[in-house]
Amino acid sequence: MSEKVLVEVVTGKATVYIFFIWFTLCAGTASLAGTRDDVRSVFVTSVKELKIPGAVMCVETPEGEKWTMSTGVGVINPRMPVSAGHRFRIGSITKTFVASLVLMLVSEGKVELDARVHSILPDMIAEDNPVTIRHLLQMRSNLGNFADNRAFLAEFRTTPRKKWTPEGLLEFRRCPCGPSGTIFEYSNSNYVLLGLILERLTGDTFENQVQKRILGPLKFRSTSFPTCTRMRSPYARGYDYNPETGRVKDLSRVINPSWAWCSGNGVSTARDIMVWLKSYLNGYGIDEDILHEQFCFKPAMLYGVSYGLGLMNKADAIGHNGDFAGIYTSLAFRYRGYYFVILTNGQTYGAGQDATAESVFWQVVNKSGLFTINPGTETVAKN
Repeated sequence: MSEKVLVEVVTGKATVYIFFIWFTLCAGTASLAGTRDDVRSVFVTSVKELKIPGAVMCVETPEGEKWTMSTGVGVINPRMPVSAGHRFRIGSITKTFVASLVLMLVSEGKVELDARVHSILPDMIAEDNPVTIRHLLQMRSNLGNFADNRAFLAEFRTTPRKKWTPEGLLEFRRCPCGPSGTIFEYSNSNYVLLGLILERLTGDTFENQVQKRILGPLKFRSTSFPTCTRMRSPYARGYDYNPETGRVKDLSRVINPSWAWCSGNGVSTARDIMVWLKSYLNGYGIDEDILHEQFCFKPAMLYGVSYGLGLMNKADAIGHNGDFAGIYTSLAFRYRGYYFVILTNGQTYGAGQDATAESVFWQVVNKSGLFTINPGTETVAKN
């Protein structure tokens, strides 16, 4: 099953692809056949072979054993090893925080999943448009994605440090690709709108709401949602490899994350995201009925991939991945009883678009021995 690459961002002459990548997986029967050392070996080897500068991985086994591993560097020059304490931009894992807040309001009876967006944001959505909150969460609004609009990309390329407003981003939405609720289209516009809905319903900012409802109660100290280029230390630098020049650039503080507000502007650590993944998948802040709704997956565009409410399912790997302009990639999945979080900081010499957290994940799953492979169960998916 395949999803087309969503956004092409060019900084200088370098082209990087946002969010979706190709991956190949072998689905198998869960079996504790591998060891922690086997997992570490595959993890380290895959990061090196994919030419990723550095990566951190947290794993929690079905028995509750926790493994934290890091390899490579957080800074290339001068060379500094990456560690579990480093912050990374987490890209679209941000969407899970936004979805959680919206589902909390639904669970509290403050809004309905099938409420029309026009009734909340009449200044943004026309009265004759039947798009609902559910459609936004499940990527079926068909409102058009600002992030693949040519005019937006042209401005983004020339002014990567520009601070965008949510309303300014949504001015670049494309024409709808079909009636709301009928077609899956992965779109950052949906989650920018959800952020505005949160603010309209609560009379508060998204940043305050996520702090009050999630970051504070869970005692997160390393997670934030900035709209400026600054990052709190320690953080892993985000690197881009330009195949035309053969050079690697540190773009950590070049791209203003306001362009991805509520759709990909989060910053966190692997440890925080592990706590969040377990909380999110087990119904943090919502009732069982809403949790059931969240896990009602519908097919996306490719075989083996489906999407729920702020949640993806890729051949039984459930959670979300992320990509911030190719200079940071992330993954938070539950797979056959194991929880996985992987954060990477881009590409180094000779790397390609497969230099991602998700590529590392599938190599660990397929090669470490954690899962035995049944003959004839190979599935190829385009991500």
